[in-house]
Amino acid sequence: MKYKKYDLDNVKVFTIETNKCKNCYLEINFRDDIRNVDLSKRYLLAKALECSSLKYPSKRKMMIALEELYNMSFSSSILRAGYNHYTNFAIDFLNPKYVKEKNYLHEVLSFLFDTLLYPNVSNNTFDEQTLQVLKEKAHVNLDSYKERPLSFARIDSLKRLFASQIPSKRLIGTHEEIDKVTNKDLYNEYQKMFQDASCEILVIGNMNMDEVVAKISELFYKTSNVSKEILFNISHDPFNFKEEIVPSTYNQTQLLIYYDLRNLTFFEKEYVLPIFSRIFGSANMTDKLTTYLRIQNSLCYYCGFYTNKSDNYGMVYVGLKKDQIKKAKEMIFKAMKEMSEKQIDETYFEQQKEKYLADLKIREDDIYNLIDTYYSHEIMKKASLDELKEEIPKVTLNDIQALAKKMELAYIYILEEGEEL
Repeated sequence: MKYKKYDLDNVKVFTIETNKCKNCYLEINFRDDIRNVDLSKRYLLAKALECSSLKYPSKRKMMIALEELYNMSFSSSILRAGYNHYTNFAIDFLNPKYVKEKNYLHEVLSFLFDTLLYPNVSNNTFDEQTLQVLKEKAHVNLDSYKERPLSFARIDSLKRLFASQIPSKRLIGTHEEIDKVTNKDLYNEYQKMFQDASCEILVIGNMNMDEVVAKISELFYKTSNVSKEILFNISHDPFNFKEEIVPSTYNQTQLLIYYDLRNLTFFEKEYVLPIFSRIFGSANMTDKLTTYLRIQNSLCYYCGFYTNKSDNYGMVYVGLKKDQIKKAKEMIFKAMKEMSEKQIDETYFEQQKEKYLADLKIREDDIYNLIDTYYSHEIMKKASLDELKEEIPKVTLNDIQALAKKMELAYIYILEEGEEL
């Protein structure tokens, strides 16, 4: 694999040249400070740009164009890391060397960049009918989390734990905010995105990247130079511990227990926490949570441990019946106590490090994970694959113990099932 960075006018390009697969992938990120982004406007803008352009003014025409480019895929997404808000557009396409048309790569790149530079706009407004359709879909998507009790519990608990802070916000906005967006607002948001956002392009595939970047430079431009620093780590106040029981009509109870990760070092977050997480709650039926909650006591339908390093929290989640809550909490606290007291079999500990390193090798064969890891290392200063391979074997049981002792209990959220009729 060959890694290379390029600095174009007002745009940074990160490339990986690799022969690991027959397809190629390119994404372009517009990165803003989320505190300055109107979430509903930006979400609807991304969807509007995804479904039409000046050259292909309808979803149908755009789909035909994608089919003619050997079924290339085109998508948009909205993401957040710390205070960084990402508006992302991506294409997944066949390696040009497998295509007989010599201008195939030019056509692929033109599709993406023409879509972004020349949107389906007339008199500085987007199409009203398209906007109304997108609003209807947005309203449905906004409420889709209510279909599953765990999804509801996660979103509702974050709102309660973080109140009006950034981690509590939905990237799609609210129903009221969606309703207020006009087609003129979309155009203003489009201009704001190009003016105020940093722009980074990621490319991976078996291609000559010097030639690819030369074509990008020819086809895409951004007039503003934005180089502001945006924190990837949310600095929230210490949590005041609380426990809440929320009634519901679901037929399954959700128990969520949050831990504060604010005081972890870089080494602990990048190298110790992944191994801690496996042993504590994500090692496929052999971790402590699964052993105590499911295998030994049959207390739940599922359980696990999730961490958000940018927002500085870890979360235990359990789906169970409400009469099992007390026992489940005892088992969770028992598992955490054992982590803090270093009650971990040394052979099992070494096995988990080996399995994590084996997972890294699998990630190296996945071009999407590969380019994402490279980008995260360059922009967010996360550990690279090589650094993970070097540092993970150095993690000790003492490191696991020290991390566990830093994890303070922050919040217990119980979404209680409704009474059976």
